Amino acid sequence: MPGRIIDCCSLLNLHTGWGGLENLRLLPYAWSICDAAARESEFTREYTESGAIIEVPLDLGPHIQSGLLQVARPETADELANYVQFATQIDDGEAQALAIAKSRGYTLLTDDRKALRIARRPDVAVATVTTAGVLRDWQAHRSPTVAELRVVIERIQTLARFAPNKDSPDRTWWLAQLQQQPPTA
Repeated sequence: MPGRIIDCCSLLNLHTGWGGLENLRLLPYAWSICDAAARESEFTREYTESGAIIEVPLDLGPHIQSGLLQVARPETADELANYVQFATQIDDGEAQALAIAKSRGYTLLTDDRKALRIARRPDVAVATVTTAGVLRDWQAHRSPTVAELRVVIERIQTLARFAPNKDSPDRTWWLAQLQQQPPTA
């Protein structure tokens, strides 16, 4: 199974959208999170019964124990050197995930523009996917209804405070999902 490594923000995006991470099991990938991103992923946001938004602790332990997520740490001199080099340009979680992805041939799941730019450099050459890319993949594998997909995207926008930026190739797809109307009976 091809490997994908998730940074903290993308993990939080998917977790808030789906209300958990179990939907990752529907996709044909081995999922990893680097140690730095796992440590950064302490809290998420959720709705209360009254509709208020609150911060709640995020426990990745069950996902790690069940094998859904593997924790990856820099293990080689190259991974450590790349991590240190990338960390001068981007946050620790993205830097560590990018270093591991480069060394192990994983695809990096990130929405961080700087991390995406670095990953595309010829000297780095790491394949990337974004939150929207994972949602499109999930849509193809699970076929959620128009309303279900819209709810996931709205939850990400509200709870994770994320939407693809105006320059993102994902933005058109994202906005189109929000504008689609469910079929009438």
